[in-house]
Amino acid sequence: MTRVLIVDDERNILKAYEADIRRASDRYELADSLTHAADAVLACSRGDVDLVILDINTARGESGIEAAAKLRKNWPDLKIIIATSYADAYAPRQAREAGADSFWYKDHSPVDLLEVMDAVMAGSGYWPKEAPVVVLGRIESSALTDAEVEVLHALVECVSIRRMAEKLFIEESTVKSHLKNICNKVGCGSKTELLILLMEAKFVLPPRR
Repeated sequence: MTRVLIVDDERNILKAYEADIRRASDRYELADSLTHAADAVLACSRGDVDLVILDINTARGESGIEAAAKLRKNWPDLKIIIATSYADAYAPRQAREAGADSFWYKDHSPVDLLEVMDAVMAGSGYWPKEAPVVVLGRIESSALTDAEVEVLHALVECVSIRRMAEKLFIEESTVKSHLKNICNKVGCGSKTELLILLMEAKFVLPPRR
C-alpha cells in the first residue's frame, strides 16, 4: 500500500485529492493532508510516507519547489509529484531541477491525478509535453513568442524595466518594445493592467518569497 502525503492550501483541491485516494483504496492510503509546504519535511521524517503531492504555491507563500528539493535531498527514494493550477511553461523545468518524479497541470492536464500517481509508482513518471494554452485578453497564450513569454516572466518577478533588462541581458528599450507589442496583442494599456491580466489568467507563477 502506497502512503500519500498531500500538500495544498486550497480546501476544494485537498478534498478532491482525498476523494481520488479513496477511489483507489486498493493501492493508495492517505498519510496526511497539509497546507504548508514547509511542514512536508516534518511529516516525511516520521517514515510513513511513500508519495508526496506538492502544490507549487502553498499557505504563507511557501514554495513547493523548495520543499521538494529538501525532500529529495533527505529521502532519495521518496516519490514526488509537483502540481500547479498555473499554466506556467517554466514550472515543469523547476520541478525537474528540484528532483520531482512528475509534474501535473492540475487544471489543464489531459490525464487525471490517479494516472499520474500510477505512472510515478510504476517508475515511468509523467511530464506534460507542452504548457497549457490560456486566454490572455484578446488572444490565446500560444500567440506569444518565446521572447515575449520570457519578458512576461521577468515582469512578474521584477516589475521594474531596468531590473527586467538586467535579468534578461537585453536593453531597456528592447524590454519596452516587447511590452508594447504584448499590450497591443492582449489589449491592455499599461504594465499594471498586463500584470493583473497575467495573474487572473494564471499564466505566470508568482515569484517565490
